[in-house]
Amino acid sequence: MFGPEFLICLNCETPCYTFEWTGGKLTEVLCVACGNEEPDEFATEEDLEALASEPESGR
Repeated sequence: MFGPEFLICLNCETPCYTFEWTGGKLTEVLCVACGNEEPDEFATEEDLEALASEPESGR
């Protein structure tokens, strides 16, 4: 299975093309805009759209 073409940094919302996708999972990544290297702080375009469409809880 191929990985995504790019990921989006959740810190600065920059598309990132420098990453390793192994076994269907993000293993290494680098945001050249802000220097973020934490895999948990990146999302695919589909994941980001899903997060944006979720209703906010507690309101």
